[in-house]
Amino acid sequence: MKKLLGGLLIFSVVIAGCSSDEDELMDFYNAFQETVEVEKEIGDVTARFDELEAEKAELQESLETASIEELPEISADLVENTEARVAQLDEEVAIMAESRSRMETSEQYISEISNESNQEQAQSLVDAMKERYSAHGEMIGSYKTVLESERSIFEYLGEEDISQDEVDERLNNLNEEYQQVQEDAQTFSEQTENVNEIKREIESRIEG
Repeated sequence: MKKLLGGLLIFSVVIAGCSSDEDELMDFYNAFQETVEVEKEIGDVTARFDELEAEKAELQESLETASIEELPEISADLVENTEARVAQLDEEVAIMAESRSRMETSEQYISEISNESNQEQAQSLVDAMKERYSAHGEMIGSYKTVLESERSIFEYLGEEDISQDEVDERLNNLNEEYQQVQEDAQTFSEQTENVNEIKREIESRIEG
């Protein structure tokens, strides 16, 4: 799951030198590009999330040889790790909210585009971006469900009386939730590519 977040950023291209109708489209495009700059911050979030995932893997591996007495401490460490990962997701949500704010600011330029075809193209980019934000929200929601389930399992491992059957059942449910995350991540990836495709079309118009 480590590489799901980040890495799906919309690409950035610098464009210069155009005329008349294309100037209006470029004004919109340049404003829209602010979303790209904001989302670059997700790289740091992803890096920290990956570190936490590696830490979780090490803790889980230590469970295999842990004694009953050691379980509560490892359990507490895993719960703390999970909370830290949730915090990283919250950071990504905040970044995407700022990205959306920049995108909404760029919308004001659409009405100033006199060429109808260019205006429609700009609007299609905004619409595609809104769908992308929605897909991102679904993905993060699914991921938080997974992390809540993980937290519950880790807390259970720290209890005095635990059963393998109960652990197995919870893990099976967790695997199903992970599948939902994978599906939502795929949708987000597709929406990101759709945005990029429209961006490429607009860039072609501006470049003439």
